[in-house]
Amino acid sequence: MPAVGALRVAVGYPNTYFVAMSSLAFQWVVELTAAFDDVGVERFFTDPPLLGRTLESSSHLGDFDVLAWTCSFELDAPNILATLDAAGIPRRSSERDHNHPIVVVGGAVASINPLPLSPAVDVFVLGSTELLWPSFLDALRGETDRGRLLETLAGMDGFFVPSLHLDSRGAPLGKRRRVEKRDAHMSDPSMVPASHVVTPHTEYSGRGLIEMSRGCPEKCRYCWVSYNYGRLRCYSTEGILERVDRLSSITKRIGFVATAVGDHPDLGFILEACRERGLEVALSSLRIPAMRREILEPLAASGARSVTIAPETGTDRLRTSLNKPISNEAILEAVATAQTCGIENIKMYFIIGLPGETDGDLRGIADLLRKTQSLMVAHGRDRGRVGSLLAGFNVLVPKPYTPYAREPMLTRREAKRRMGIVETAAAGISNLTIDRPSYRQAQWQTHLSRGDIS
Repeated sequence: MPAVGALRVAVGYPNTYFVAMSSLAFQWVVELTAAFDDVGVERFFTDPPLLGRTLESSSHLGDFDVLAWTCSFELDAPNILATLDAAGIPRRSSERDHNHPIVVVGGAVASINPLPLSPAVDVFVLGSTELLWPSFLDALRGETDRGRLLETLAGMDGFFVPSLHLDSRGAPLGKRRRVEKRDAHMSDPSMVPASHVVTPHTEYSGRGLIEMSRGCPEKCRYCWVSYNYGRLRCYSTEGILERVDRLSSITKRIGFVATAVGDHPDLGFILEACRERGLEVALSSLRIPAMRREILEPLAASGARSVTIAPETGTDRLRTSLNKPISNEAILEAVATAQTCGIENIKMYFIIGLPGETDGDLRGIADLLRKTQSLMVAHGRDRGRVGSLLAGFNVLVPKPYTPYAREPMLTRREAKRRMGIVETAAAGISNLTIDRPSYRQAQWQTHLSRGDIS
């Protein structure tokens, strides 16, 4: 460990620069770290030319005091081990000493289930970055002994230290408390997460991202976020518009992201403010009840031509069983409203393998898609073109700490059969693109979500 006041922290994402810089969570950790005057921060990714080194100075990762990953997706988790290997740093924390960096992992993967990565990680950050990461850096700045630092963190809510919180068999010693649902900081305009680097080399290609809220007003039974991120809490309109003004000096393309972005009470006002500033706006997705004219009209006026919604299944019965009581009629009304407002392209996401799903529910998906396409054709005649309809599918991944945590995952054969029913029933729908699920990816996600230390 270095002397206090000379800390070097490398913040990484277990994927390429393109993917990492598309992540607002990653950019936010970098910004929070850079706010400490006595902490030097650099970034690292998995791009082959610099694997095991930082982007800014090409420094070896082993030369840093802390390696901190933000990991948002289970499928990226193995890249943490690959990065340690490339840097020549022992994979197992038990084989590392004071000459090695402290290995830290945060993000959704850490909070959902840290156990599979526990042999490799010194500290997991479980919960809100704004509340926990500064506390971690404060502890690091105040302690030069590695063992005492880990003991200090182990006694604090929101930190999981495997070497101290697991027994010899890898079983947790008590329950660790996440720190996620506190929201006092959300009224502070300076604490609204937003992109600090805008680059064309991301999925959003030159679009600055701003987070609107945390949590969700729904409790969909399959969704980890709705059961673990707490009730809907919104960032202040003042803070969001301050971020808009800051970003508008470097880009005219803004994206608002959140689990329930359409539920911010001032979203219509914010979208209108963006339109007045000449900004093009996109939203990550909208809950179907949020597809109202007062939101869709200013969204379309700012240049948006597509919207994403998640019916999840094709029948009211099964959707209600998910604790998502939204009818097909309401979905079609929302699509019609979007078309009327000038939103031409519709993306819909569905899950196969839900508990209680029947072949009739699967054919219901095709029926919903066919009716959606008919609406789009009817509205397209007036403007001389028909928008595109994308249907994306995922196999249910049972997540811990949800009502479906112990549900079995579909077999590969059954997943293929069910997807075949949908595709056969949907044959002949024009302007429809079907994005098929990857069973292998879903299987890996399930193993990592529900796995243990072995």
